[in-house]
Amino acid sequence: MTTVTDLQWKQIVVGGIAPHVVSTGLLIVAIVAYTLLLAFGTGGEPDPDALQQFNAVSGTQIHPAVTVLLTVVAAGWVARRADPDTAMLHGVAVGTLAGLVGFAFGALDVMMFVRFVLTVGAGVLGARLLPDVLGD
Repeated sequence: MTTVTDLQWKQIVVGGIAPHVVSTGLLIVAIVAYTLLLAFGTGGEPDPDALQQFNAVSGTQIHPAVTVLLTVVAAGWVARRADPDTAMLHGVAVGTLAGLVGFAFGALDVMMFVRFVLTVGAGVLGARLLPDVLGD
């Protein structure tokens, strides 16, 4: 039987936090790039309405989707390094931690609960598929 001490907690913590760090970094790069594109396109100050719309879409739709996708990769990375008997548990732990970290980025509503469930599912998917795809 697997116990809590059998899990590789350092890798789980890194795998649970990394998707948010990377997706937030990508979000910042995308917003800066779009702002520069608008500024050079207009030859002056960017349109505030266009920036607001881009920020709203990228922050509320694209950022969470990228985080879920990166959770698949992170869970696969952690599961690949774990004992095969505990790989799925590692994926669930990574997905759960990533989902809990996601609560810090939004309101507690139905959509956040859906994102949490998707993130945990992404952890399971990553633990199940990626070690087979990547091989040893």
